Amino acid sequence: MSSLAEYKSYLSDYLMQYHNITNLKKFFHCLNPEHTDNNPSMMFTDKYNICKCFSCGASYDIFDLVGMDFKIYNFRDKIKKVEELYKGYVPEYREYKPEEQLKNDYTNYYNKCERDINKSSYLEERGIDKSLIKKYHVGYDEKRNLVVFPITKYCYFARSTINSTKLKSKGNSDIWNKDLLDNSENLIYITEGIIDSLSLETIDPNIKTISINGVGNIHALIHTIKEKQFDGTVVIVFDNDAAGIRAVKDLKEELTKINVNSFSTTLIANFDDAECKDINKALITNRELLEKNYQYFDSCFRIIIDKRKKEKEGDFEIE
Repeated sequence: MSSLAEYKSYLSDYLMQYHNITNLKKFFHCLNPEHTDNNPSMMFTDKYNICKCFSCGASYDIFDLVGMDFKIYNFRDKIKKVEELYKGYVPEYREYKPEEQLKNDYTNYYNKCERDINKSSYLEERGIDKSLIKKYHVGYDEKRNLVVFPITKYCYFARSTINSTKLKSKGNSDIWNKDLLDNSENLIYITEGIIDSLSLETIDPNIKTISINGVGNIHALIHTIKEKQFDGTVVIVFDNDAAGIRAVKDLKEELTKINVNSFSTTLIANFDDAECKDINKALITNRELLEKNYQYFDSCFRIIIDKRKKEKEGDFEIE
């Protein structure tokens, strides 16, 4: 087991991987759930391996954040969780300088990974339809044991096939499938992770779904929605844990500010398995129940949307 000092040094990686903070040299929005931080006021310092808010005064190391994000209260259990997350992990972002990250074109890397996708059965074991793996050019990095999801030629997200490590490419982060926001007629489901979006598309090939790749990417999503002038409706289906629930509240507030209609649901609230906290786990655990929940809520959302549309057009008659 590594020392506590070494684990604390992973805070920068943790902020980038699990909160999608892409520039650790700038202020970012405070991670204190009790602080509504309209102007970024938290800063990371590698000298002490903490992030500190200069507005509310909150200060966190990696153990504090892991406890908050994974709802762990015992310090020994926090240590075990950090050990689990970083066992055998070498922080990839340290291999590059910031100015190099922004110029990195991953096209050749994607092509190689896509050719090697059959060397891993990870996604099939997670219940993902093979046609979607091909559709989205998902690949496999055999050397690093990573399933690689291309976002743009300059950005990708990856997931380890041997542990719980998740990471993103260096440089600018981006929203997966964001082009769906070009059409305001779309009813769009928003997930935390790509594998959850693929899980939904596995049970409904016609669904429109995007992934923000971590709850810390909410502001990037809002920026994209505003940039594309999307004024349709979204359904937020984040993980059913403390971080996900908190993020749903934050995202709905931000969507309200820009007049974008939204619904939210977990789709997995009635699963017997207490460990079933995300859509992909639900797909594996009980696909039939997930489909039933999805079909029910989707039909309800569409009825409400249709009703609102008729009211707006003046065609709705109150009985």
